[in-house]
Amino acid sequence: MARPRQQDARREELLRAARSAILDRGLQATRVRDVADQAGVATGTVTYYFRELGELFDLVFAEAVARFCTTRENDAAAQADPRGQLAAVLRSGLPTGPDDELCCLLYEFSPQARRRPSDSRLRKELYGRQVDLYERVLTAGADSGHFHLQRPADEIAANLVALEDAYGYHVIARTFMTRDRAERHLFGYASVAVADPSLAP
Repeated sequence: MARPRQQDARREELLRAARSAILDRGLQATRVRDVADQAGVATGTVTYYFRELGELFDLVFAEAVARFCTTRENDAAAQADPRGQLAAVLRSGLPTGPDDELCCLLYEFSPQARRRPSDSRLRKELYGRQVDLYERVLTAGADSGHFHLQRPADEIAANLVALEDAYGYHVIARTFMTRDRAERHLFGYASVAVADPSLAP
């Protein structure tokens, strides 16, 4: 029997393989064989560590949500004032481009929220953490006199997250929206919402 450290390493290897398989094939088309091929192991190895493929998918999604939210929270915390915090959060909410692996992964799972309770829960966590982060930054900015909110903080926060989701999808899908254009639109809305024309990408 593998030792605990070896087991942890193997599970992490399979998580990486699952991420790659999902990005290559799409969530709906990914099977145990695809994960095994990515990891260079037999299918039995995958099913030994994860009895159901859904369990592996849950961990991949949970990891992606935690990494995305933690990155944004750290970006905000690194700034000294609310204006810098808001700019940092705005920049970190969009894909870096069509091949942003983390954002592509998150968008793969989003349509499943209607069908899979675990995806729905994690999607709510992702949305809630992002709205809460924006709301905290907006409220701190208003309290310190940096911002003059034109609508309630929770409403502005929800609108910013909705814009990120919509624009981010188009960046990933390579439709009409580039990353730079999406960022300009986000900053434009935010500058009006907080009455700070100096806020710029």
